[in-house]
Amino acid sequence: MLIKSDAIRAKGRHRLFARLLIPYLVFLIFAMLIGWMIYQKTIVLIEREATESHMNLLEQSKDVLDRRLEELASITQQLAADTRIIQFQPVVNPFIGTNTYRIMDMNKSLYDYKLSNNFVFNYYVLFKNSEMVFTPGASYTYEHFFKTVANYNEIDAKKWSSLIANQFHTRHMLPAQDVTLQGIPYSMLTYLQSIGYPGSPQGVIAVMIDQREIQKLFQGIHISEGGWAYILDNEGKIISSLSAGTGTDLPFDIKQLTGSKGVIEQELDAKPMMVTYTKSSYNGWTYLVGQPTSVVLAKVRYIQKIIFTFACVFLVAGIFIAYVLAYRNSRPLRKIVNMILEKTDALSQQRDALGFIGETVSGLFQNNHRLQAEISQQVPLLRAAYFQRLLNGQFVSARDADVLLKHVGLDLQGMSYMVTIVHLRGFDNGYSSDLLEELDMKRVLAKETLRKSMDYDGFVYDIADDQFAVLFIYKEEQVGFYKDYVEQKLKETKENIAEQLKLVPVYGMGGVCDSLTGISRSYEQAREALNAQIWNNKEGGLWYDELPTDMNHYYFPQDVETRLIHLAKAGDQTEVNYVLDELYRENFEHRHLSISVMKLFLFEMWGCLVKLLPQMELDLQNVYNQMTALHGSNDSYDSMCKNFESIKATFQWVCDNANENKKSQNVELIETIISLLQNSYMDSELCLDKVADQMRISKVYLSQFFKEQTGINFSDYLENLRMEQAKVLLHSTGQTVNEISEHVGYSSHSTFSRAFKRLHGVSPTVYKKLILEKHG
Repeated sequence: MLIKSDAIRAKGRHRLFARLLIPYLVFLIFAMLIGWMIYQKTIVLIEREATESHMNLLEQSKDVLDRRLEELASITQQLAADTRIIQFQPVVNPFIGTNTYRIMDMNKSLYDYKLSNNFVFNYYVLFKNSEMVFTPGASYTYEHFFKTVANYNEIDAKKWSSLIANQFHTRHMLPAQDVTLQGIPYSMLTYLQSIGYPGSPQGVIAVMIDQREIQKLFQGIHISEGGWAYILDNEGKIISSLSAGTGTDLPFDIKQLTGSKGVIEQELDAKPMMVTYTKSSYNGWTYLVGQPTSVVLAKVRYIQKIIFTFACVFLVAGIFIAYVLAYRNSRPLRKIVNMILEKTDALSQQRDALGFIGETVSGLFQNNHRLQAEISQQVPLLRAAYFQRLLNGQFVSARDADVLLKHVGLDLQGMSYMVTIVHLRGFDNGYSSDLLEELDMKRVLAKETLRKSMDYDGFVYDIADDQFAVLFIYKEEQVGFYKDYVEQKLKETKENIAEQLKLVPVYGMGGVCDSLTGISRSYEQAREALNAQIWNNKEGGLWYDELPTDMNHYYFPQDVETRLIHLAKAGDQTEVNYVLDELYRENFEHRHLSISVMKLFLFEMWGCLVKLLPQMELDLQNVYNQMTALHGSNDSYDSMCKNFESIKATFQWVCDNANENKKSQNVELIETIISLLQNSYMDSELCLDKVADQMRISKVYLSQFFKEQTGINFSDYLENLRMEQAKVLLHSTGQTVNEISEHVGYSSHSTFSRAFKRLHGVSPTVYKKLILEKHG
């Protein structure tokens, strides 16, 4: 018998292990399927990202070249507007008379732009009438210049003369061609800008651009393994080839290009190629790059191999882990079964351990249901606490009140509400222990009577030994006749309480409100109505809106006055007008104040301004004059209204002054910040956080404020300030670059060099060398 029992247990263990292992394997297979779908989507996305990245790189290179060409246009326009060049245009015999002095003056006056712009290899000014060529520091005749100085392999001096004399060139670029400059061969692009007027060219400014400089701009575009790149002008002619070994014929039909940019995949010379192109909106040039598809998507193919490798490893590891987890998780389940058997002496009718555990858990659920039933008995206490908070106005927002409704099992949203307070009269002759016990019993019975009368239309809440608060709830369509409804309910309750308990109920009824947070206001109104009813020793009920209007008291509490002062000092015109309108409605419309009381109210309002103006450092004389006018004005409602409008206008004047002070403070603050930066830029630890700490403002506010006031980011302003000072030191001192970097606030020489080159196009060392060469 024992052997049979052990065999059953062993079989159960294997069954339990298999039941735990199979879900792991199913989940693993499911995860692999999901991963395969994600992989397919990811590969498509990565391919798109790769092509977009390639396009973005081409766009960036194009934008840089456009800016460089714009710089050339600016340089040639400056040269064309030079008075010396304009005066030399009509000269025919340059070596006669004073013209020789003009040549010497021209040689000295031409600025060498290649010192500050590494994109300019050199430039020449060619005059048509004198057939002279000028360059910074030298001058030549056409024949001498095109034979010995700049020998174009494809254009001789006659063709140059015709090119200059017969055409007016505006931002015209000659394609790259071989040029021998003083015996050294180069591949040059030539930028042409005519001088004179259209139809009457007097010469041309020729700027030479080394094709290697253009290739540097596009060095981020890797062209290898059969790739090519070209720059085409707006007529489709090749301006420059950006890769070595490319021929003069374009290997691609540009008629296939549609739109301003795009990517085209097709076979060229039996090789899959990806052609990326973009067109410049500046000059209409087309930038064209062709690469083998395998090169562009090399990263994608690499990622595919990595993913496949990891997927195989994951599959093997997943199966192993599933086996281990199934084995480990089956052990505690067996321990649980053994513990249940040992602790409860239960006999399972289930075929396996999981079924037996299920039996036990179902028993736990039954116990839990019993516990929930006991908790539900505590719901009335939770509701009582909730209604107490509603009546006392302890909810800041309606959202908080709505959220807590779910916890007390109520749904009161979208309803209208009204509070009534019921006072039980009949225990006015002192108290004794017997009388208190009787009062408790009658109070409970009265409360139960009220609750039955309300049915599902309201809730009853204890607020004192002899008082109850009743919260009536209406649907939107019932609000029109809620008074009749409430009076009918209270009348039935009064008759039942008087007949059964010999007590006389007295009621105070508040107004209707549309939100949970307004219940506290209705409660206070009901309390005022009840106090008036008790004070007058009357029976029955009294509505709040039936209370007599107070003609001898104006409404202007201390907290409203304090809030009004704070809002005016802050310059919040909208909120100030809102508070003033509330005061006007309450004192001029809702309360029927006498003229004398209304004057007191207006003097109190002027007194508020008398308190406020010294704090704002504003003149009080205007207020005193208007107060005097109020004293002498006729006692009419219209004069009181006009005086209140004067008060309102004065508050507006205060708000305007507060806002003007804010603007002046902003000017003073930005001047202080800029002064601080100019005096402390050499501090390497100077940054946004440090300045914010010194100015005692948050760094987020400082960053936004600085950008709004100056139009430039804080960090950019500080970097530009340091770079300008560095240029001054490079010009005027013999300090090393390392010393200058420390002097202008850079703790690292390499950081300074990178920032300088990014802003000026050359390193500080090269910049200083160029300055020395120019002045040496």
